[in-house]
Amino acid sequence: MDANPSYHWTTQCMEMFRAAIVLANRYKVYVDGRPINYTILQTNTNSNGYTELELVCRSITNQTEPDVVGVVGPSSSTNARYLGPFAARIRLPLVSYAATNADLDDTFTYQTFYRTIPSDTLLAQAVVQLFKYFSWTTCTIIIGKDDYGYGGLKILSELYYLNLSIQDRLIFDPQSDRFHVDLKQTLEKSRSRIVLVWANQSSTTRITQRALAEELLGRNYVWVMTNKIDFHTFKQNDWFKLKGILAVVPLIGNNSAFGINETLQKEAFDTWRNLSSDKIKVPDRLSAVSPFAMYTFDAAWALIQALNKSLLDNESPSMKKSSTCFDSLLENHTKYLMYLKNTCFFGVSGIIQFSSNNLREHVHGAMYALYNVQDINQKPDKVKRVPNYKQIMTWHETNRNWANCTDQNNINIIWPSNESEKVPTDYPQLRGSEKLN
Repeated sequence: MDANPSYHWTTQCMEMFRAAIVLANRYKVYVDGRPINYTILQTNTNSNGYTELELVCRSITNQTEPDVVGVVGPSSSTNARYLGPFAARIRLPLVSYAATNADLDDTFTYQTFYRTIPSDTLLAQAVVQLFKYFSWTTCTIIIGKDDYGYGGLKILSELYYLNLSIQDRLIFDPQSDRFHVDLKQTLEKSRSRIVLVWANQSSTTRITQRALAEELLGRNYVWVMTNKIDFHTFKQNDWFKLKGILAVVPLIGNNSAFGINETLQKEAFDTWRNLSSDKIKVPDRLSAVSPFAMYTFDAAWALIQALNKSLLDNESPSMKKSSTCFDSLLENHTKYLMYLKNTCFFGVSGIIQFSSNNLREHVHGAMYALYNVQDINQKPDKVKRVPNYKQIMTWHETNRNWANCTDQNNINIIWPSNESEKVPTDYPQLRGSEKLN
């Protein structure tokens, strides 16, 4: 498994990955008569795709380690771009739980790449339809300087330019912690007051910190993000300034109506709880589990199921190791990869099916939620108030529409202006001949 420990949700991903392996061994899904083993390759946000490629190569060619027959990952679209062509060359399957760039759907370049998380094509649809719901037609976009950010900008620019006019664009480089142009000047001169942030969680949090320092959070702008921010990186005195921020993120259903295998989900959580040395850190409710953790379990489970079916056909894949990484090869891979391509099962995140429309990704039942940062009373302290994300609306792949979670007549959003429940406009308000900044 390829994991990035700098993200807070990665711990949950690793635990669900381990739970899948334990369940596989419990069901006696073995490789060459031995229980499935695993290695977690931990990376960091400052590494590039070559770092992950080197780690995978070392693991594959290590003569003292068991054969590598599949990878749960990579943990980012940038890493997938480097690992994907190499994996295709040696016929090694990658099933990612976090790489969402739509270009990874290229089945010629990424022949053995699959994913359980929906691609950014669906996220872009959800975002554009959210803008339509609020009668917004313009935005200023801020992207992270990586494949995720550039991929989002590409989809919006090429597919939705008639629906959404990007007035200005800024690029945030997490390596240098800088924007390529001045943030405050760009936003103040922009003809749009809607700021769309398309970046990973780490960059989104840092962008928000910079906006806070420039006094750009508040009544003049509506911030819409594709990742939640980490509140714990902000000073408590600044928490109230985060109110009104919106986030569009993947959502996991909670019952069989959403294609959830409730029995498997319960087994996974029970296994996680039994494996954990600190039971307090195990979530006690579904809403506290990161969607990425669910996607991780299903990614591992897809590989396990394909492996089990190929073993029943007496075709056990094995890695032909070479001292040169690129000369290695996964042997007896034909049926294994065929079963993986034809994967279809009810997982803990929903229906997992790779073969439909020749797209090697989760293609049925994808959902997104709109969250709004609001201040909620913290229990048991009724005085202290801390920010929290409140779920406001949901978007489902099957109907492609946003729907309110509770009251259909009141979306219950706290807007940055905090002056009324009226939806802010996407253009600067004028008072006489003066633009209000």
